[in-house]
Amino acid sequence: MKDKKIFFISNILLVSLLVNACTKQPDFDSKSYVQSSLDAYYHGEYKDYANLLEISEKDAKKEIEEDFNESIQQQFDDSDNITDKGIADYAEKLAEVKKLAKYKVQDVKEEDGVYTVSVQVEPSNVFQTLQQSSTEVSNEKIKQGLDGNDPEVFAAVLTESVQKSLEKNSYGKTVTVKVSVEKDNSGKYGLSDTEMSKLETAMFPTE
Repeated sequence: MKDKKIFFISNILLVSLLVNACTKQPDFDSKSYVQSSLDAYYHGEYKDYANLLEISEKDAKKEIEEDFNESIQQQFDDSDNITDKGIADYAEKLAEVKKLAKYKVQDVKEEDGVYTVSVQVEPSNVFQTLQQSSTEVSNEKIKQGLDGNDPEVFAAVLTESVQKSLEKNSYGKTVTVKVSVEKDNSGKYGLSDTEMSKLETAMFPTE
């Protein structure tokens, strides 16, 4: 299998899961907002998130899953070396990775309408071991005489590499991440892409 293909596989990262949910509630509870948003996006617990948005759990689940799958599909828009089934299998593995997220929403401070929410995070090493996992899987395929350029083989390397890292997963020392929840231009409270990325990076570091 070509080195560039191994490099590509080992550097695929979890798609950032951006919380776009917003609320205008006058009795806004920033702690509950952050908790329910993370629970929905990472652990598939939609009840509180749906109540916050005043939508059904079914619609909340559909919205999040469609956004997640679309984000993964976009990674392969310019690639012709993977099948649709391969992408679907890869997405399924990344959904398992999401569930590894460990966090605990702590205290909240408010100043001038901006809420600073502290979140304790236990970093998963699932992506820190991905390069090693992909090398191991790639070498196995080579020994089997398989062609890494074959779309089905390429897809197998992707999913099997993530599976290996899932099996090796462990957590690092707890860190505290502070994120800001504030109003956007329309007056709705929410977490910006930048703030959500802080949590994503802390939960799933790559280095």
